[in-house]
Amino acid sequence: MPNSAKKQKHILLVGNPNVGKSTLFNLLCNKNQKTGNYAGVTVASHEGTYLYKDEEVEIVDLPGSYSIYPTSEDEAIFTKYLIEEQEKYSGVIYIADALNLKRSLLLYQQIKDLGIPVLMVINQVDLAEKRGLHIDSKKLSELLGQNILESNAKKNIGIDEIRESIFKDEFSVSDKPYFDIPSENLGLVFKISRQIEENNFYKVWTLIAADTYLGKLESVKTQLNQEDRKCMVPKRLQVQETIRRYQQIDGIISQTISKKPQFKELLTEKLDKVLVHPILGYLVFGIILLTIFQSVFFIAEYPMNWIDAAFAWLSETSRTWLPEGPLNSLISDGIIPGIGGIVIFAPQIGILLYFLYLLEDSGYMARVIFLMDRFLRPFGLNGKSIVPLVSGTACAIPAIMSTRNIENVKERLITILITPFMTCSARLPVYSIIIAL
Repeated sequence: MPNSAKKQKHILLVGNPNVGKSTLFNLLCNKNQKTGNYAGVTVASHEGTYLYKDEEVEIVDLPGSYSIYPTSEDEAIFTKYLIEEQEKYSGVIYIADALNLKRSLLLYQQIKDLGIPVLMVINQVDLAEKRGLHIDSKKLSELLGQNILESNAKKNIGIDEIRESIFKDEFSVSDKPYFDIPSENLGLVFKISRQIEENNFYKVWTLIAADTYLGKLESVKTQLNQEDRKCMVPKRLQVQETIRRYQQIDGIISQTISKKPQFKELLTEKLDKVLVHPILGYLVFGIILLTIFQSVFFIAEYPMNWIDAAFAWLSETSRTWLPEGPLNSLISDGIIPGIGGIVIFAPQIGILLYFLYLLEDSGYMARVIFLMDRFLRPFGLNGKSIVPLVSGTACAIPAIMSTRNIENVKERLITILITPFMTCSARLPVYSIIIAL
């Protein structure tokens, strides 16, 4: 790196889940971060740097979120970094989904109202065109008062334009808030803003509207009298804000998006008619799981036999070469067979996790989450619980770690508690011993 290059910019990469943030991050920073096809793949921030025109830029890829109000651990990471670290970054690259622009504009407006400099990038424009959607970026830019770029992260289109815009500091701050504080709450917001010395009224509104706002909500509550607290129903305030924002967003969408009356149905849409069908969907899922597990045991049989033979040879060799006594017995009959009894299951675990990765990367896991939500609800779980439960048949440890993207704390805890009860290959010898006893 040239000596003249200095780290001058610190940029955040934000947006809804599964809009291509991680792919864009990899292209900008030449990284190889994992991408996925269902919400919550990124549950921690990732950092990378790149050099452009002798300027070093650090990019932080934050977890995807639909709102600044956190409902899960990954969204809490997003909100905490976005608001608490505002002085440490120069601006935000907001990735909007061309296929779901209406949904993307909600979080965009919230970030702008916080007074954060933003550069908008509309991703997956090619997929929108295939579905007959045309986005008038110029008109959208005028309505939002925002510089807008288009990209196709999968085909490496628009990356240089993004780097150039970052270099030119084409981040914009909103002059007028999109969301007007309701008149019935304006007095309370003004009162709190004076107490905590915060001039941004929307930032004060988020202190009231959030359930648990990064530990700051309690300090605000202590400053309110009993009458004020009765007016504070966070979920109601969030719904009120969302409705008002979408009323405004609908007007923007109607002026900027046009849809062709006829277009060719995509292959994924044809497959979804079967994959998420109320009856056929479960049948297909059962067949796929049965095929995967049969393949796992069939494929894993060969490396398992090799591992078994290798450890048997190692045990026999140590028994021959070591002198007779307790040490010989400990190593030959204890340590080596014990390690071998664990390692022998590694092929099954690895192959099963690889099959699960293929399901996720193909986009089928997102369909399974939608499909199983109806089935798991009576048990106090949601569709996302199926990912750790299926993973638990390979190994419970990574399966429990994958529960971090389940929003509801109760559902996440139930999933964590029942995941160890999913039978894996390593438990079969234990079951055999118990049955024999």
